[in-house]
Amino acid sequence: MDKKTVYNKPRKQNYVLIYPGLWNIHLIKDVGMIPFTMAKSFNYNACILTYDNDNYKYLQDHLKDENFSLNFLKKRYKNQRYDVIRYLIRKSRDIDVLQFFHLNDFMNIFYYSVIYKLLNKNGKIYVKLDADDMITSILIGKRGIGKIILNFLIKYLIDCCSVETCKNYKRLINSGLNFSDKLIYLPNGLDTYLTTRKFQLTKKKNYILTVGRLGYEQKATEILLEAFSKIKDLKDWKLILIGGVEESFQNYLNTFFEKNPDLHEKVIFKGYVSDRDEICKYYSKSKVFCFTSRWESFGIALIEAAFFGNYIVSTDVGGANDILDITGYGELVKMDDPNFLGDRLQELILNWHEYEKDPQKLMNLTKKEFKWSNLCKKLYKKIN
Repeated sequence: MDKKTVYNKPRKQNYVLIYPGLWNIHLIKDVGMIPFTMAKSFNYNACILTYDNDNYKYLQDHLKDENFSLNFLKKRYKNQRYDVIRYLIRKSRDIDVLQFFHLNDFMNIFYYSVIYKLLNKNGKIYVKLDADDMITSILIGKRGIGKIILNFLIKYLIDCCSVETCKNYKRLINSGLNFSDKLIYLPNGLDTYLTTRKFQLTKKKNYILTVGRLGYEQKATEILLEAFSKIKDLKDWKLILIGGVEESFQNYLNTFFEKNPDLHEKVIFKGYVSDRDEICKYYSKSKVFCFTSRWESFGIALIEAAFFGNYIVSTDVGGANDILDITGYGELVKMDDPNFLGDRLQELILNWHEYEKDPQKLMNLTKKEFKWSNLCKKLYKKIN
């Protein structure tokens, strides 16, 4: 009898994202997409390591794959650093790719990376910067011992870093930090909930939409409301606001409606909407998406709005400029300038027929450019 040749299947590689601060379901959507995609599209055994802080139902409903899981970090020392170090001492040899989130916590990442590399010299470390303009400036502005440690970490320990916007990629490459052969541009992508479903774009209505944490300083909701109140000819257009309202913002709203009683029927607050189908309905019905933020690391709502064929009117924050470069559908407006924004929205209302485009084509384009499996190919090639 001929001896059968036995082929040893290569061991599936293990990918671990350490993120102890993962404390609510929305952060899973933002933080978890890369390890989930590495599991689903590139055949890793991937997991997120975090404390058991919340109800993670989103994971069960939308991030389901046999190769992806959520593992809980044990609280042994009542100290995050010691808990992570204990885990790495026990598990580093079994981890092929170790991911961290944010580099502004570079001292902890330095400690973790030294331990990991000492125990697993062939292991790879990847850091997703999630950096807005301010965080990028802080990294570039490091001086003294902080800069020495940061440069050592980047040059000798980290194998790959990614940043979400072209602007900050260029700033970091030219910063004097040791990013040159380690840094890649990797924007945030579309939630798998969107890319795995078929949407029929309904007939759009005269809606201007915004989605986010309303009333927070970052979101500049008051600028949007002031701009809307300055529009002289609203016709039948309405402003739809989705998101929880900051408690301290309620006094501003009371005053706003006292000054503008005619806008009660025109400005519609929907509150926090947890149902993804319900949010998608408003995206699909809206013609314009308005984003007045003062800072963003990327701005997931911008991609979602582009996906549903909304004309984007945004301040120059996060990935707004990158998204508009790809879709060619929208414009950047001045920050903290309700007069300028009001004039632009008036122009859109009066001349919408000149701006209207096929939303289905915009959806197909956005899906192609911002699908996570397409984006993560660059990361997969870099770490391999």
